[in-house]
Amino acid sequence: MKQSANNSSVMETWNKIKLDVKKNITEYLKRAPLDELILQKSLSENGVFANLTKWMENDSIGKFSPNAKQGILNAIETGTRWADVAEAFYTDIEFGTGGIRGRAVILDDELEMLRDEGIKAAFLRGPNTINDIVMAQVSAAIGKFGKDRGYKSIVIGYDSRIRGKDFAHLVASVFLAYGLKVYLFDDVVPYPEVTFAIPHLRADMGILISASHNDRRYNGYKLSCANGSQFSIKDRTVILTEYIGKTGYDSIEYMPLADAPDEKLVFLGGGYRYPHLTYYNYKEKPKDIHTEHFSHVLSFVLDKEGIRSQADNIHVAYSAYNGAGGPTVKRLVEALGIYKMDIIAKMFKVDGMFPAFEDLKSPKGYKVYQQPDPGEARAAETALQKYKEEYGAERTKRVDMLIGTDPDADRTGLSVKIPDSHKEIYPGKDFVLLDADTAWSLIFWYRLEHWQKIEGLKKLGCSIEQCFFSESHTTTDIMPLLARKYGLGWVKTWVGFAQLSAAVEKVWKQKLQENYFVESNVTEDFKSIYKFEGISSKSIYNFAALEQSNGFSILGAPPKSDYELGEYGHVRDKDGTFAAILFFDVLSYAKKHGISVLELADEKLYLDKDIGLIRTGYRAAPQYGQYEGLEGRSLKMDILRKGLQLMEDVHKGKSVTIGKRKVSHVEVYKTGKYDVQHGHTKETGYDPKRRDTYWFPDEGIRFFFGDEYNHLTIRPSGTSQSLRFHIQLRNANVTRATLKPERIAMEAELQLMFEDIGVKVGVDWNE
Repeated sequence: MKQSANNSSVMETWNKIKLDVKKNITEYLKRAPLDELILQKSLSENGVFANLTKWMENDSIGKFSPNAKQGILNAIETGTRWADVAEAFYTDIEFGTGGIRGRAVILDDELEMLRDEGIKAAFLRGPNTINDIVMAQVSAAIGKFGKDRGYKSIVIGYDSRIRGKDFAHLVASVFLAYGLKVYLFDDVVPYPEVTFAIPHLRADMGILISASHNDRRYNGYKLSCANGSQFSIKDRTVILTEYIGKTGYDSIEYMPLADAPDEKLVFLGGGYRYPHLTYYNYKEKPKDIHTEHFSHVLSFVLDKEGIRSQADNIHVAYSAYNGAGGPTVKRLVEALGIYKMDIIAKMFKVDGMFPAFEDLKSPKGYKVYQQPDPGEARAAETALQKYKEEYGAERTKRVDMLIGTDPDADRTGLSVKIPDSHKEIYPGKDFVLLDADTAWSLIFWYRLEHWQKIEGLKKLGCSIEQCFFSESHTTTDIMPLLARKYGLGWVKTWVGFAQLSAAVEKVWKQKLQENYFVESNVTEDFKSIYKFEGISSKSIYNFAALEQSNGFSILGAPPKSDYELGEYGHVRDKDGTFAAILFFDVLSYAKKHGISVLELADEKLYLDKDIGLIRTGYRAAPQYGQYEGLEGRSLKMDILRKGLQLMEDVHKGKSVTIGKRKVSHVEVYKTGKYDVQHGHTKETGYDPKRRDTYWFPDEGIRFFFGDEYNHLTIRPSGTSQSLRFHIQLRNANVTRATLKPERIAMEAELQLMFEDIGVKVGVDWNE
């Protein structure tokens, strides 16, 4: 690629080619197979060329990032990257309740340029990608918001993403300029430790530079409020409309870290200074957050002695997925007395290129960027293969469980050994990745069974009937049935930990009553609450908050202030390290009783007459990566429209079957959060204050098969070009004799239903 040029020559070139660029972009958009709403948006006065022009003709962008415009010109002058340019300038990057996330680069050689030359290098960037300009502009807006709110401090960290440290330091310099005290982690750190540090330090906000489990091209940042949860929908709307929407590139301020006084820039870490790191004017040792977080997590393990007593019988492996969780998980597992822990060296080193995850080819030959997602079967298989390469086949046979955490360690994946009794269910396999529904159900069951050991409940004087739990609506119904059996109330929310945390807060504040949806104005609340049962003024302690997408925490009792965690609770966002450590209670229990984890699930879940055999299945579309560019957005919309048409067919009385099951009724769930990003704007009738104008079913279309426990859900992502398909099936009448054949039949039926719905809505599972 061309090297950067001075801005005057760049502008001279731009003025010469501007009309041709407009022509080429317009021609590309009109010939591409785009959804009509996306095409209209792309060609509008707020569309691709308009946004490109704003960037190219904004002097502040050239001053702030001198090579940015040259990088854009480089892409334009290839004459072949109109799809990439269109994607980069289609819209402003979505600011959600969790912050921002998107592609930092589009091409591999641009990723290498970012890695080798830094965040100011001359690669294609735009308002719809994560880059220095977007990071600074959004941070300036949030800085203004904080200043107006009287906020005093912010915690900032980063994980293993390419140039994460540079982005973190850039963001820190912006917040310093707006008068906030910055607590900056000195090295990579898991997201859950950031959400712990915020209330621990009584800071007002926190940010982690991360793209979680997305592939190596992505970055972003996660934004948390004073209690460590994501900002409320109300605050998020204020930040977006009153600050981000009104903060121009010319108003970005920043203070170099070297100019920050030591009382304004405080470093966090493990209580010691690394000789190879720069601490600027800060003279003290970094504040030891690692040890505080470590002790806090361990306090939730119920039977440490029981785990230590089984240490000789427990052999685990660990993959950090080249992320920030490595030292934390290693230290925690060792503290439990587990000495047979094999670390996969190739996946332990911090590296945002994720070298263990080689690019794949889909069955149709498309290049696929593999995601470092420990909850995804292919990633778990990669970790297992790397373990075998390092430790050998014989040692692999002795492993009971392989733990994986994603790059920011807020997700965990647990692969367990398959006993002979289950080989027919998993033919040809020695290990299986536990789906989160099963893993969380086992932790939930164990803690219910041993609730009297929970220290927080003892100190609060709480009975089990004063506890409740929350889960997202796409998560298994095993846990609500368990809760009913043990006397707990429960709340189901829309997807995401922001909704889970918000629901818990509503219970704490006694805002959920049985007539709640009848009497209250649900304009805001329908965005978080799906349904609930058994919640009363006695519901005090959040026993668990969890979701199917590998999220888990325990929020505890109401906090003493807005700057604290729930009393005897953990962080208010998901924590993969926490979940993995709690699972050792389950594993040691199984070992003590001479059974495997899978056999324990049979005994305590599926053979429980109050639950029965409940299995869930999950597939992403596409199965490999995500649909790329504006054409990918359009393909997602096409699939979605076909799903909505199936819904209409049911409503019109037509017979619709999926697999061998007839659809009895359908529900559609819309919150209005992502309509604009999918082309449904004010011009096409969208009004954020009127639910009847919402179009995009961001929480899904659910097809029921007779009762509330058997259903299929199509849920499009609001922020990425993919869809999620969830199925739940229940057989309430299995016996010990029929469990295995029924389980085998149910697993086969799940796959049949996935294949059939794929045909009906146009999903090619081989892409």
